Amino acid sequence: MLRITTIDNDPVTTFRLEGRLAGDWVAELERCFTSIKAADPSRKVEIDMSDLDFVDAKGELLLERLLLSGAKLHGSNLFIMSIVAGIVEH
Repeated sequence: MLRITTIDNDPVTTFRLEGRLAGDWVAELERCFTSIKAADPSRKVEIDMSDLDFVDAKGELLLERLLLSGAKLHGSNLFIMSIVAGIVEH
């Protein structure tokens, strides 16, 4: 299960993720990101992964695509920092 909380603080939208970024939830996060960017392509997006406890391979690929699309990824635990480091190395 993944909980996605959308926080709009002009000019940035932050998606706060809690739980597991896996399975069908990967597509839900992608839909949220695509919807925000379609409404305003110049909108800055941040992904707060501080409360994630699992990311599957599809989730990692999506995070990499979001990063390449200009999103900023951040988190506060070692698990998340290792995921972000792996994405950045690609």
